[in-house]
Amino acid sequence: MFWPTSAAAGGSPWRRWAGRWLDRRQPETARETLSRRNLYILPAGQFAGFATVLGLMWLAGTNYENNLILALAFLLLAVFVSAIFATHANLSGLRIAVRGGESAFAGEPLSVHLHLENPSATDRFALVLKWGGAVQRVDVAAGATLAVQMALPTEKRGWLRPGRLLIETRYPLGLLRAWSCPRLRVRALVYPRPVPAEAGGGALADGGAGQSPQRGMDDFAGLDEWRPGTAPQRIAWKPYSAGRGLLEKTFEAQSMNPEWLDWQHYPGLGVEARLSALCAKIIEMQGLGQCYGLRLPGRVFAPAQGEAHRHRLLTALATFGLED
Repeated sequence: MFWPTSAAAGGSPWRRWAGRWLDRRQPETARETLSRRNLYILPAGQFAGFATVLGLMWLAGTNYENNLILALAFLLLAVFVSAIFATHANLSGLRIAVRGGESAFAGEPLSVHLHLENPSATDRFALVLKWGGAVQRVDVAAGATLAVQMALPTEKRGWLRPGRLLIETRYPLGLLRAWSCPRLRVRALVYPRPVPAEAGGGALADGGAGQSPQRGMDDFAGLDEWRPGTAPQRIAWKPYSAGRGLLEKTFEAQSMNPEWLDWQHYPGLGVEARLSALCAKIIEMQGLGQCYGLRLPGRVFAPAQGEAHRHRLLTALATFGLED
């Protein structure tokens, strides 16, 4: 069933008007409680068949003056009216909140964590969550809080904007559809898609002109405890085969010869291609344990190591040229 997701939704004037109305009625928030103000209910597609049968039964009972058929028709009508309240109550009072989002590279699914809280004494059945192309079907027990992980598809770098979450139910009879479209505030970042490319000028170690890149793989310093995410070429396989466990090779040159990743090293590429190439280079340097810095137009990041440094540089690439 059609429903606009925002005021910016394209299409007919009706879609734009309905989107603006929905933005006023359900503004952006990190937590929303479903109530009469933001819950909507209409007959579902199956209602057409039910209404046809009900109408035929009423006509047959009236024409043939058959009280049994008329009683059955009125009973089915009463069941339908009761289903209106039951379907609406299956969502009413439910609380939805965002509990953080992870980061991902463009083209990969990004996980966003939702909490569905049911404060009532009745279970909530057959709830369907649709968000940015991801679909989840859940039940929420009475008085419980359910953690739901939504894997949202990503296409472009930048801050994730998945639009409105659609939560709906057709419980218990499937004749009616109750739904709500909360606009949940998500703070999750999509990094550029890592695509390796040849640097036109070459990456320069320590920023020196004409120097060849130093990877810090020559001056062996010793063995250290293995850490998850270490590149396979830095694992000491001989000690591992001798039963000493996983150890990681360390090199003195990692800090002595920092490597610079520079926007100007890819002169033949466009903006997005340069960002993708730099992203792939950052992943490579992090895997090697190399000390590296980054130069972007108007911004310079000093050489460093570690996950925090990697995240800071990838964030700079993801938000390059974009408004927050």
